[in-house]
Parts: sequence; C-alpha cells; structure tokens
Amino acid sequence: MKKFSFIILSLMFSMVSFGQDFQAIISSIEKSDISKIEAQLDDVVDYCFNDDQDLLDKPEFITTLKSAIAKINPSSSELVHVADSKGASSKYAVAKLKGSSGNYRMFVYVEEGKIVEVRFNVE
Repeated sequence: MKKFSFIILSLMFSMVSFGQDFQAIISSIEKSDISKIEAQLDDVVDYCFNDDQDLLDKPEFITTLKSAIAKINPSSSELVHVADSKGASSKYAVAKLKGSSGNYRMFVYVEEGKIVEVRFNVE
C-alpha cells in the first residue's frame, strides 16, 4: 500500500510540475517575453498560425513568434490542458489567448525538454 501511495503521489507531483512549466511558457508568450523561453526552444521549431505552417530555425521562429504575438495582442491567457504525448519524453499543452484581434487556441509541444512546435488557431 505504501508503494502504491508513493507512485500516485509521484505521478501527481510530476503532472503539477509540468503544468507549472507550461504556465511559465504560456505567460512568456502572452507577455512577448521570449527571452525567458529561448533556452527551451529546439534548433528547429514547427510553427503554425491558422493555415500557415513552416519549420523555422530558432532565430527565424523568434522573429515570427514576436510578429504573431503583436498581431494577436494578447490581454490574457489560460492554460486549459497539459498531457503526455507518445510517452514520457513528449508533452503538450493547450491554452487560450484572448487578444484585441480575437481569441486563439495555442498548442505547445515539448519533446525531451525542448519546445518543438507552437500552433495558433483562431477560435
């Protein structure tokens, strides 16, 4: 029973810590403070804004992301969902961004601790 309780507590702690990591990522994007997540970016990031999708190297992704944030002009963000994807090394989060140009759903995918994909879809 002790072993089972320890496993459950460990799983709950890891889920909370991933949520906190994603909350920091979402908040940094909302505030256009990309310097806080720059070290977490993979060398190439899959970027999607509605129907426009491209693989961008890190410097180009940062410029493009800042442009998208300026277009959205977010006033608030809300982390909606955090989960594993394809095993323990991949995680993703879904967030809502409310901005002056509309409301967007944002997806952030992380593999082995690096942000590999960011998507924005208008709601």
